Amino acid sequence: MRKLAIAAILFATGCFLSGALQAQAPNTLTKEESADGWTLLFDGSTLKGWEPHQAATWAVADGAIFCAAERAGWLGTLGTFADFNLKLDFRGGAQMNSGIFIRSEKEGSPSTTGYEVQIWDTHPKYRTGALVNSLEATPTKIRADQWNTMDITADGDHFVVLLNGQKLLDGRDSLHSSGVLGLQYNFNTGKIEFRNIKIRPIKH
Repeated sequence: MRKLAIAAILFATGCFLSGALQAQAPNTLTKEESADGWTLLFDGSTLKGWEPHQAATWAVADGAIFCAAERAGWLGTLGTFADFNLKLDFRGGAQMNSGIFIRSEKEGSPSTTGYEVQIWDTHPKYRTGALVNSLEATPTKIRADQWNTMDITADGDHFVVLLNGQKLLDGRDSLHSSGVLGLQYNFNTGKIEFRNIKIRPIKH
């Protein structure tokens, strides 16, 4: 009986380790994702494909893009995007004030020339998941100091935003149709990190 119990423990341990080894590494695509048209916007080690705007300094460490500057700014893609599904992970403190810019211009305020998907739980109106100045979101709570996953779909005038699998927004707005993507940093709100940034164009 003892030998059988030991064998069962070893088998269970082996299955656990096998599952752990098979877990997807950050900043990679599975074969299924690649076949489905997903591409990585962050390679996990450099800022290739991105350019900074305004004064904040951006860098890469431990497989994540991060900013902890004393001045605000944003990091934008070199390329532009219209209709897409965007996924990314972010991490920061409970009071983080950040956002994801979509369909924005490289010049001017990206939240005005395009949309800002809010990352800020305590804004009086446009809380996390909202399109700032356009569409409000269902109230939620960011997992402070843990990785959170945001899923953004922009398909014509239709927008859907999920945070950690919870749908926060499903609405329509037709003001902006194409532009760059961006990662926001607001000064004095603590360090913000991003990883697993991947996109899939929506073809019509």
